[in-house]
Amino acid sequence: MMLSGGVDSSLLAYLAATWLGRENTIAVTVKSPLTYKRDLDDAHRIADMLRLKHLIVEVDELLNHHVKLNTPLRCYHCRKMRVSAIKNMLAELGLSDYKLIDGTNADEVYGRPGIKALREEGVLSPYLIFNISKSEIRRMAYEVHLDVASKPPNSCKATRMEVFIELNLSVLSAVEELEEELRELLGDVAIRARVVDGYVRVEIPEDVMKIAYERRQEINELTKAKGFNGALLSLKPYVRS
Repeated sequence: MMLSGGVDSSLLAYLAATWLGRENTIAVTVKSPLTYKRDLDDAHRIADMLRLKHLIVEVDELLNHHVKLNTPLRCYHCRKMRVSAIKNMLAELGLSDYKLIDGTNADEVYGRPGIKALREEGVLSPYLIFNISKSEIRRMAYEVHLDVASKPPNSCKATRMEVFIELNLSVLSAVEELEEELRELLGDVAIRARVVDGYVRVEIPEDVMKIAYERRQEINELTKAKGFNGALLSLKPYVRS
């Protein structure tokens, strides 16, 4: 099963370990320029807690020009590369009789490029099959006491860039570092540092907007220290799912 370290895949790992058995479940996590270290750390921890065999597959999606140029088909090609790398690793381990599952939930738009790629590759999404929403997943995660139950949602670093803006390692790393420093300043909340024309538009939940405004100078200085022109606080609050 594909374990990203988020709530959805962590609960799926728990369910797989519980119903299929640990001996019949392998957690696979992709490490790439687009993944966040905090998510990789959570994936490690969840796999260890559930006592699952845990494989790390390294993929450089930036080798694909659709991903590198951040085109509207980025997610399609990214998912294709990731699943292909996972299948290759499993083949090298001599595994062929398996089903690959992921944590795509019923709130995600069916037909999106990334989901289309998963379907083409034969990946099963149990939450989609049984129409299980994000809120239901989070509720179940609380019920089984997973420590990621309250974890803010996240997406890959490429989503912080505008479409057709070329992705590069230095900017992606700067975005990740900035978001971590903003969490130290504002708390462990859902933060999106989106790069727009050399500036960073900071999107945060409504309940921390007041403190963000009060510390706007610090936020601006942190942003400039990462090589950007400055920070723009979004007036539209980020709504977590």
